[in-house]
Amino acid sequence: MDHTFATQYIDNYLNALRTIKVSEESIKALKKSSKIIQVKSKQTIINPGEICKHAYLIVKGGFVCRYIHETTGVANTINFYLDDLHPIMACVDSYFNQRPTNCELRAIKDSVGVAISRSLMHSLFPNDIYFTKFYYQVITTAIFEENEVKTKLIAYSSKEKYDYILKEMPSVVRNAPSKYIAEFCGISAAWLSKLKK
Repeated sequence: MDHTFATQYIDNYLNALRTIKVSEESIKALKKSSKIIQVKSKQTIINPGEICKHAYLIVKGGFVCRYIHETTGVANTINFYLDDLHPIMACVDSYFNQRPTNCELRAIKDSVGVAISRSLMHSLFPNDIYFTKFYYQVITTAIFEENEVKTKLIAYSSKEKYDYILKEMPSVVRNAPSKYIAEFCGISAAWLSKLKK
């Protein structure tokens, strides 16, 4: 069921690319390289020290990106990715410069996604201006969303972060375990419980 749904999702996505004049050669290459992944809750698909070589489209479910401190090993949630909120994800600190990441991408529920090779996408640029434009538009949007969340992490108090989640990311409250929301807000689960009240 999930695999069929994901295959249909890929086909719909590729059909959308046809409407913006992406070449059939690019579409065939993307379809061939797109890998459906099924991920159990709490499973990681990228770990600290690895290089993020794929962009991921979330078909169903959700993930958190957690920064793992290099010396203490303490984990902090720095973003949420759900099928209805920021559905394109990568470890940004690694995806662009192809150096080992300090982050992990962890499923917060049973999830289905599509992994698309970064190197494959970059190989399409010289021969397909329409795909190149599409790629950079998607990447720009993803970076803007990522930056908006990071700005809140830096500037907001714990209560303001929680209020931001409630107002701007209500699906996080519905789908993410309290542990990760508390990490994002920089508080304990007990303090989060008090904030909720």
